[in-house]
Amino acid sequence: MVASSKNFSADELTCSCCGSDGVQQWALDKLQTVRNIVGRPLAITSAYRCSNHPAEVRKSKAGTHNQGIAFDIYVSSGTERHEIITTGLIVGANGIGVDKNFIHLDFRDTAPVVWTY
Repeated sequence: MVASSKNFSADELTCSCCGSDGVQQWALDKLQTVRNIVGRPLAITSAYRCSNHPAEVRKSKAGTHNQGIAFDIYVSSGTERHEIITTGLIVGANGIGVDKNFIHLDFRDTAPVVWTY
């Protein structure tokens, strides 16, 4: 069954290289909670990635995007970065990646980690 949400479309959630779906519903529910708290649209730049996606092929083991539990959210300012990070932590994000143009949130069940790109 394809994961669905009030505010996120299948186009945003499926693999950009093949269109396959694999987002976990429970992780999407957490992302929807982030959206509800911030109270504004969030643009997803990457969600599910299949095993053949160029970013996944380079990895020695499946990443959180391939597991269907990660989302990259477009940001345009430091204020938006802070808002997404803070809200992500509130709803249980344990993986946070910080880039100039996006924040990666994932809901891994391992030790919390934050990194920069």
